[in-house]
Amino acid sequence: MTTTHSVLQTRVLNAPIEAVWDAWTKPELMKQWFCPLGMKAIEAEADLQIGGAFRIVMDARNALLRPPPEMGDFLTAYGTYQRIEYPNELVFSWAWEGRNETSRVTITLTPNGDKTELVLEHDGLMDEASRIFHEDGWTPTLENLSLHLNAQQAWEGET
Repeated sequence: MTTTHSVLQTRVLNAPIEAVWDAWTKPELMKQWFCPLGMKAIEAEADLQIGGAFRIVMDARNALLRPPPEMGDFLTAYGTYQRIEYPNELVFSWAWEGRNETSRVTITLTPNGDKTELVLEHDGLMDEASRIFHEDGWTPTLENLSLHLNAQQAWEGET
């Protein structure tokens, strides 16, 4: 019997669904938030089409939660888009340079008035240690997304 390991997180974000979708799919916006708090996304690429690739490079030198030593100070996450249903669902493979593991992330967005409910499911993780590693990464990453969207909405409200 095979046991699968997964992460499931839900957030209500203070932004319309289109802004949340753009944050997940536009490299210039991904670079502003797509990493855990305390890290910095220094590169972001996205070819938003089925089979298109994305890549995010994170600077972890000042991270509060340090990645495993074998991953180094610069972490590169990458994958390919498997399903794109604007603006409600985004499915992509997920892998790290230097680790022999590929998994899948499903982002589901649902409008909730002027807010958006986000459900992130990261499945196909190889073991419990990987599940914990990714849970510990997604929690502050989604917090970073929330802070980014709050700042963006406040800025747009002033113009």
